[in-house]
Amino acid sequence: MSRFSRRDVLALAVRAGLAGIGTAVLGGRAQADAASSRTRFTAIVVGSGFGGSVAALRLGQAGVDTLVLERGREWPTAPDKQVFGSVNGVTDTMFWNRPTTRYPLLLPTPVRPGPGVLEVSQERDIDILCGAGVGGGSLVYSGVTIAPQRRYFERLYPAALAYREFEETWFPKVRNMLGSSPMPADVYRSTPFTHSRLWDEQERRARARTFALDSTFDWEVIRAELAGRAPLCATIGNSDFGCGNGAKKSLTRSYLPAALASGHVQLRPLHEVRSIHRRRGGGFLLEVRTLDAGGTIVDTAEYSCDMLFMAAGTLNTNRLLVAARERGELPDLPASVGQGFGDNGDQVSIRSAPLHFHGGAQGAPMASAALFDRAFGLPLLAESYMLAAYHGVPAVVTISMTVDTDHRGAFRYDPATRTVALDWNASKSAAAARAAADHNQRVISSNPLMLPVGVQIPTLTAHPVGGCVIGTTTDLEGRVHGMKGLYVIDGSLLPGNAAGANPSLSIAALAERAMANIISGNA
Repeated sequence: MSRFSRRDVLALAVRAGLAGIGTAVLGGRAQADAASSRTRFTAIVVGSGFGGSVAALRLGQAGVDTLVLERGREWPTAPDKQVFGSVNGVTDTMFWNRPTTRYPLLLPTPVRPGPGVLEVSQERDIDILCGAGVGGGSLVYSGVTIAPQRRYFERLYPAALAYREFEETWFPKVRNMLGSSPMPADVYRSTPFTHSRLWDEQERRARARTFALDSTFDWEVIRAELAGRAPLCATIGNSDFGCGNGAKKSLTRSYLPAALASGHVQLRPLHEVRSIHRRRGGGFLLEVRTLDAGGTIVDTAEYSCDMLFMAAGTLNTNRLLVAARERGELPDLPASVGQGFGDNGDQVSIRSAPLHFHGGAQGAPMASAALFDRAFGLPLLAESYMLAAYHGVPAVVTISMTVDTDHRGAFRYDPATRTVALDWNASKSAAAARAAADHNQRVISSNPLMLPVGVQIPTLTAHPVGGCVIGTTTDLEGRVHGMKGLYVIDGSLLPGNAAGANPSLSIAALAERAMANIISGNA
């Protein structure tokens, strides 16, 4: 801690901490221990990401006895030391139960399997990335908080979901809770964001109009990094597996502490739901196993509830529900559960400008984006990005998402292995890949002495959506058709695509709307 004063460290810790709040809210260790032995609740929320955190807060504010079950760890804020690993410093805490690392441009490295912060599921022809920890995807996402364009939203969602209602009510409500804002000018002008300025310049030469992205990075912590008052994380691109110094305003800074402070919500990390059954007389039974910090199973118990809110993320909500239907544990689940998955058209493109200084270590917060409606076959949103593995290489990176209404996959159960896998193939990503390549080539052609960078990045999505599509599997409040008391409240609701946006804002806004109507009884 020699470089950082106690005042600096405490200021960052207060701004970013969740650890210990559960005990404080419950009134002390003895009361907390007694409460933690309960297994019967009015409502159980499975998962603590964007949908689950919203559900927990609104249920708690309504006085509903609620438990949040989170399979991952509660990660501390420790501004004086590194909590998370990174591409440039691999640790055993990075990946969820993997014996080797798997991440773009990271060589496979042996690690000890355990409850790491990021799950990488190798499905057929695609890797699916999702967060695992208290706060879910907000621990590992890029912080971009962007609303879909009206024309694409209306193309994909049921007509009864009025875009104007989201624009005027639900998007602002979520932005206010998350504290999102665009990158300040002084941060944008700093050396770690040279690559962001270069990306903007290259896009403008290609006749694109760039615009600033709202972000949930904490600009005061970023400034502290720039000034040498905080350990480096976001400004050197090491935030994909979390920022221990509090540089990300994860859900542990907003929805989750507010939910616990209601006095009606408990949160149990390292509690993994394994199966779901109907309870005789109504409600649900869950088989839950408790893990220790190393991933060892220390207990298995049965939990029960009247209302069950599935918010385990697209991958794991679909795994749980498809398996429950096919094994006969929830036989009345609609046949549409597991259908309509999409990868949001995620693609990564890289180009090199060897005669331009790009900043050396590239900052992680994404400053800018450009939207193309008809230029590349599919509507395409391109965002300034970075890959930590390219520090010191004169490379500029783009992550793009396309508006694709056609290419969908399905989660299917294999009775031989008793597992659920995604039915997908490379052709479903081909149109998005062509659009991303055409965009990259246009920028290269418009900028002298620029080169493409040919690297093999596995097809992946950090934005898996769909499988329990709103208006098809559920009503407009996430109630699963024919299953009283069962709700889906996460990215599974999205119709296979986030309508030309990163999905976090849409997930939380759909959850806010659903919970408001459920609690008020208006729907």
